[in-house]
Amino acid sequence: MRVFSASVLLLATTFAAGCASTATCDACKNAQAVVASVAAQNPDCTRLSLHCSMDGGTRCCASTDAARVGKSSDKEDGEAMQTGRPIVLDEGGAFDVTVPIRAQAGRHMSTCGVTLKAAGMTREQAVAKATAIATSVEAGVKGCGDCCCK
Repeated sequence: MRVFSASVLLLATTFAAGCASTATCDACKNAQAVVASVAAQNPDCTRLSLHCSMDGGTRCCASTDAARVGKSSDKEDGEAMQTGRPIVLDEGGAFDVTVPIRAQAGRHMSTCGVTLKAAGMTREQAVAKATAIATSVEAGVKGCGDCCCK
């Protein structure tokens, strides 16, 4: 029993070391690189941000716009998390699509804000493209449970 308890303690300590902080973990440290890489692969994406629920609100934890990182998220980010549906804003020549990601126990823990050049794209096409981009970001930051940006 003592060996089992020590093993469980060692495993818990190892997991906690990677995710101990309330603001970061290994996946979160990598989130900025993931966002930059995904944005670079999608030239019609003019801004890409990852927002996570934390401290009773939502914050931007990675973005192609460095000024947004660490700041409170916009209203639509929280709304997309709550409803589980994309929110689309028309920004004159661009679509800002907020896609809910990282569902856990039936609740979304994060959103991916994807701003795309409109350039002949319909609203539905923008949502489809933004959803594909958000799925790539989600796949890239997976691996640290719910601690990323929390």
